[in-house]
Amino acid sequence: MRKLLLVILSLVVTVLLVSCGGSKSGNAGDKGTVSFNIEVEPTSLDPQLLTDEAGLNVAQFLYESLVRLNEKSEIVPAGAEKWEISEDGLKWTFHIRKDMKWSNGDPVTAKDYYNGVKRGLDPNLASEYAYLTYYIKNAQDYSEKKITDFEQVGVKVIDEYTLEFELQDPTAYFGKLLVMPIFYPINEKALAEFGDQYALDPKKSVYSGPYVMTEWSHGSKVVLERNPNYWTKDKFKIEKLVAIITADLDSAANSYENGELSITKISPEKLKAYKGKPELVSYSDGRVYYFSFNLKNEILKNQKVRQALSLAIDRDKLVNEVLANGSEKGSGIVASGMPGIKDDFRKENGDLYDQYKDLDVKKLFEEGLQELGKTPADVKLSLLVDEQGTAKKEAEFYQAQWREKLGLDVSVDQTTKKDRIARSRSGDYDIVRYSWGPDFADAMTYLELFFSNTEMNIPRYVNPEYDNLLSIGRKSNNHDERTEAMEKAEKIVTDSFAYSGLYYQTVNILVNSKVKNVHFRSVGAPIDLIDATID
Repeated sequence: MRKLLLVILSLVVTVLLVSCGGSKSGNAGDKGTVSFNIEVEPTSLDPQLLTDEAGLNVAQFLYESLVRLNEKSEIVPAGAEKWEISEDGLKWTFHIRKDMKWSNGDPVTAKDYYNGVKRGLDPNLASEYAYLTYYIKNAQDYSEKKITDFEQVGVKVIDEYTLEFELQDPTAYFGKLLVMPIFYPINEKALAEFGDQYALDPKKSVYSGPYVMTEWSHGSKVVLERNPNYWTKDKFKIEKLVAIITADLDSAANSYENGELSITKISPEKLKAYKGKPELVSYSDGRVYYFSFNLKNEILKNQKVRQALSLAIDRDKLVNEVLANGSEKGSGIVASGMPGIKDDFRKENGDLYDQYKDLDVKKLFEEGLQELGKTPADVKLSLLVDEQGTAKKEAEFYQAQWREKLGLDVSVDQTTKKDRIARSRSGDYDIVRYSWGPDFADAMTYLELFFSNTEMNIPRYVNPEYDNLLSIGRKSNNHDERTEAMEKAEKIVTDSFAYSGLYYQTVNILVNSKVKNVHFRSVGAPIDLIDATID
């Protein structure tokens, strides 16, 4: 988001690709062109509607959020030059920069950020990321039509350049949520002019960020150019950004090897050739891949069946032989890198599947079918995957594991990422391989996926005890108390086998030495170009 979002803000990490065609002198002052591979078509570039990483990685350059994340994933000023938090933690007051302009010349004001939140909560828009605003007083009630007067929601324009949020409960990590597109500003004039066509075309939006969109060739690329009205000329030095849509990483790597690309993510097959070389950069991007089981399916509603399907997968073999890219086997829903009570959350909560290592999965599967009054011949299941990355290779491995361990043939339904997301949200699947990248640096970014009242809860898991523990995690300002509650919650949802953690992704990127000062992170949009230059 994560839920976004990124997962993010997703997440598969976005990959920088540098085109030297825009470069003449090749020195540090040469602005040039940088292209980054988003791998798949964004589901949307509308800030209040986009949910996928591809969209997030483009939109982050088009709209100025109130705050930005630094290299340590701490919030620093962006659209807001400063802010205060009340002693009780309920009110956050942001002071908007007075020198910001939209690409059409209009000033960017507190009302524009107010408009963004109001639009994101509009029940008629049905934004999937609306839940990220539910920390704000009465935001959820407004989104769910329990109240109709937006003046009752805790978002207030104090004056032209001062915006106040009043929260439902103290939320220590609220500031980290503000990097997500649901909080991006909206120009009222542009929204009124373009209506339901808003942000569907480069000319049907106006932009407050460092870049404006000049081209969107669907299925091919999105082109961004410097925004002449951007408030500071000291940041974002690259003249043009091109988001390339290339799902085939081997093709991208070949382009790199031919000198056509300067930075690209590579596949496990290409990884061996670059191990030990300085141009290879590897890091954990915080993205977790997992199975979601449709709890409304007549077979999958049985916990023992779900448990057998989950535990039949040899996760060590998955990461070491199938992926072979440095990824870490899944041991829960929360990836490494999130703070625990005294150590890393993942390390503290341990491998939640290890307790089941001696179970006879075939026997467990048969017991589940007996409880349902079914036989193996009654089981017709399909696995939904998209076309991205190693999905097809993984699907073949999962099929083989289920056939070998359970005597079960599961069909594979491969589709586009956009369709996979849509079908997952609507419940049109049996088992789906899904992924989530962290939207903010807290275990809550993963665990809130299974809160019973969120749209992102695709298995439609409901457990009051789990919800109560997450409520403590959300509301408590006591770090130890809230972390302990979240660790208990993760164990509960893992034991339900509504989902099955598979692996935590490691990203491998080839970086040409001409590209300087590019930062990679696991939270929000994975690539940070604020300091980037072409040397």
